[in-house]
Amino acid sequence: MTTALLCVAAAALCSGTATVLQALAARRMPVHPRLDHVLVGRLLKSRTYVAALLLVGAGSVLSLVALRTLPLFAVQAGRASSLAVAAVLATVVLSAHLRWIDYSALVGIGTGLVLLALSVAPSPAGAASSATEGVLAGVVVAAVVAAAVALRMSSASRAGLVMGAIAGVAFAVVAAGARTLPSLAPAVLVGDPVAWTMCVAGVVGLAVNALALQRAAAVATTALMVGIETTLGAGLGMVLAGDRPVVGAEVRTAIAFLLVLLGTLAIARFASPDGVLVAAGLEAVADDQVAEADEPADEAAVVAGGPPAS
Repeated sequence: MTTALLCVAAAALCSGTATVLQALAARRMPVHPRLDHVLVGRLLKSRTYVAALLLVGAGSVLSLVALRTLPLFAVQAGRASSLAVAAVLATVVLSAHLRWIDYSALVGIGTGLVLLALSVAPSPAGAASSATEGVLAGVVVAAVVAAAVALRMSSASRAGLVMGAIAGVAFAVVAAGARTLPSLAPAVLVGDPVAWTMCVAGVVGLAVNALALQRAAAVATTALMVGIETTLGAGLGMVLAGDRPVVGAEVRTAIAFLLVLLGTLAIARFASPDGVLVAAGLEAVADDQVAEADEPADEAAVVAGGPPAS
């Protein structure tokens, strides 16, 4: 179990560092008007941005490894703590100024993580049943339908918040699916319906989150997404995978999870690169300015990634 806990900690470190690297890339590049093949090509030529993507991938792999032996609620809480990593790194790298609520959140997250580490026991992942496959697929379909409805809402800000919540639901499916995978062997994953459902849910989550950030305030949208992903993912783990805390530690586990969740919501502004820039009192470079670094043009809103990969 120690190895799994270390994987969760490393995953949070990777994700938090990736957010700050994306913020650095955004700061060095002028704003791009839209997401197209030109922008994608420019992003891939940015060493800073590519390094961030590699860290995101590493964090996802580490989380998958941890989920083989840890309940989903513990891994979800650990991944959510990547916002704390981003907040601390932002103060060092970008000289961001933390508010009293940020310091309180960091203390709460740290306390919650310690309590969680003392309240979990090894819990091997089990293969998904046909019912589990149906539930996860049904949630993804419902998320797609809900997103289509949200796009027709007259209020852009309200639509953005709804889509932020939908993105959280999609990412929760990814996390729950990872917990119920029978194996991480490529030959098994290719033919596993849950693995394919996870891929679809991940794409839906990323797309809907991008649409949400175009319509509503980033902090509120991110807080909704992270909160729903963390809580719903933990709930799905309990229902579909039978995750439970150590006998006798139920209350302590609930308090620990709540501390991490509330702390995460309190520092939600550090969940995306543009949020980190705002916290540091910086803005993306204007269109007519030339980037000083060797990376090409980029956009803070586009590099803003989704949650603590699940």
